[in-house]
Amino acid sequence: MNQELRNKIEHVFDKLVVDKREALKAGFELMPRFVTEFLLAQAKTSNAGMEFDEVRRRIARYTVDADRKNAFVSELMMKGEASLIALLDVEPDLAHGEHIGRIAQLDGQPIWVPNAIVEEYKELLYGGLWGSAKLVIDRAAEPRRVAVQEFRPYQLTRPDMDAFRRARDEFSLEEWTDLLITSAGYRPEAFPTFRGKLLVLSRLTPLTQPNLNVVELGPRGTGKSYLLRNLSSRVYLLSGARASPATLLYDLNKKRLGIIGTKKVVVFDEVSHTAFPDLALVAALKDFMESGNIARGGRSFVADSSLVFTGNLELDGEGRLPSKQYTHYFEALPRALCDVAIGDRIHAFIPGWEIPKISDEVLADGVGLLSDYFGEVLGELRRDQTFLDFLQQKKRLVNATLRDQTAVMRTAAGLLRMLYPNGKIGEEGLKHVLPVATELRQRVHRQLERMAPGEYKPKILYFEGIDVHSPPDLGTRFELEPQDVLANEVPQVGKITILLVGGKGGGGVGFVECAHNPGTGRPRITGLHGDALAHSVEAAYEALLSLSGNLGVSVADLRAKKFAVHLVNISEPKDGPSAGLAIALAMLSAATKRPVRPNVAVTGELSVQGNVNAVGGIAEKLTAAARHGRRLVLIPAENASELGRLPELGLQLDIHPVRELREAVELVLAESPQAATSA
Repeated sequence: MNQELRNKIEHVFDKLVVDKREALKAGFELMPRFVTEFLLAQAKTSNAGMEFDEVRRRIARYTVDADRKNAFVSELMMKGEASLIALLDVEPDLAHGEHIGRIAQLDGQPIWVPNAIVEEYKELLYGGLWGSAKLVIDRAAEPRRVAVQEFRPYQLTRPDMDAFRRARDEFSLEEWTDLLITSAGYRPEAFPTFRGKLLVLSRLTPLTQPNLNVVELGPRGTGKSYLLRNLSSRVYLLSGARASPATLLYDLNKKRLGIIGTKKVVVFDEVSHTAFPDLALVAALKDFMESGNIARGGRSFVADSSLVFTGNLELDGEGRLPSKQYTHYFEALPRALCDVAIGDRIHAFIPGWEIPKISDEVLADGVGLLSDYFGEVLGELRRDQTFLDFLQQKKRLVNATLRDQTAVMRTAAGLLRMLYPNGKIGEEGLKHVLPVATELRQRVHRQLERMAPGEYKPKILYFEGIDVHSPPDLGTRFELEPQDVLANEVPQVGKITILLVGGKGGGGVGFVECAHNPGTGRPRITGLHGDALAHSVEAAYEALLSLSGNLGVSVADLRAKKFAVHLVNISEPKDGPSAGLAIALAMLSAATKRPVRPNVAVTGELSVQGNVNAVGGIAEKLTAAARHGRRLVLIPAENASELGRLPELGLQLDIHPVRELREAVELVLAESPQAATSA
């Protein structure tokens, strides 16, 4: 962090910043980072001049871990009082007119909390507060009970949101993003691209956006759960436990909401080691992930908790992408959650393999916002629904289901709340945020395609006028993205997809574009081509002239104008003998203005008499059609016998073997644009 930005941060935020490296010193590991930073900030500004070593000693003295629990309880019994630093969570007991607190280190034993303390620190009721609690034995009560006599929060509460929003005006987008990255505990220089910074910040979107379901899978040591866990007491970490309806949703015996109902974010860390033995719980999770509704034992509640699932993936030999051993990446989830219904309810899939492992070079070395302050303002920002309203009015996701739309908009709103808390969102911000939000949902859909290819067809999500990212794991799906989307969604006159043998993944797609322009003469060819493609264009033209009477067009009409044929992404010599049928269909579409139906792809050579001849590479071509989202595929009838060896592709695609050009025309060309759209 350069000195100029450091000075600006300290000037604008004053006592709300801390040197992030100080919180990493040895001896501070016993506390969440936001507690440590609070104490360090107090030490820095204390009149008493408390030293960092004194902060360390205080933490060590008043922390009660598993080894010290019995000693602490014994001290409380014998002396009648004892103090500890802990998270105090309080809930009202309406039946007795009291407030009952619980501290996890004391096994959740009920602790009576005076109304005056609750009135002063209402955040105790909203998931609890970390602080120093003095406990006493209330011997006057019958039976005797433990009570909180004093409580001093070690968190900042009720942040001044207006001041935070005004502060945004003092920084450029790049400066503000670097402040956010540093406040999250990372060195901005560790992420050389703006997209990389947004990927890290997307880890925080479950805190800034209600009911956001996120998966992050990647190698060990990248801090998948580190950030949220150390940022806010509103976050609950469930690591490798046995999940139960009582713990997560609602305890029927204690008549108390579970952690999903009381926390803003629930992180299932190392999720592959979390057991979900109760199938009713999985069904209830599906309902909650969809609607935010908790229903159990005849009771129904609405909660806004976001769910985060983190786990490990093995990487390939180069350490850049997940290993090819996975059919889909959701295999890293426990069996009970490895389900398309769960997967489709995931809004964002963060590629953990793109985030560097935690190291000295990655950890923040500048000043950033105090973690508890940072966590509190992010939690407060989630209340502002104007961001979501703005996106829904401003932009529409193309090629999307309702779940796709919901997922991308929620993720984008979560990012925008961080980047533009003042609400001053420009086109620049949208062009940064929307591609990332779209990519995170696209990655989810990619897994669904692999899990249930018959139900989830390949498609590409995008916003008009905004470029789509091409991350390595999504591969060639994005190489022809704009044209792919149009070919899959919009009837087009004079343009058709041709299937190729070449390309990554064993096959690819190209396009034949035709126009019927004023002039006379033989067709003119543009685009990279050789003799084979030139011969295919000539044969296609002759076939149209020969069969014109059966195709709804006259020879005179065909010759009245000159065809211009443009070839896109068709360059291999071996693609030539496969292009004739596609070229003839594109020519006829241009001449008659009959549009090519959406989702169509074609392969097959054409004789001058209109016969469709066999081609090679059928398996590769059909694979490419599925990968690029085509549905209706025409192949030569002579190649139909090969389909028996490709049962999976037969389920994904509507494959029509054809013998003659006339058959293809009826399948591919619509009578009108309206007919093409409704087909």
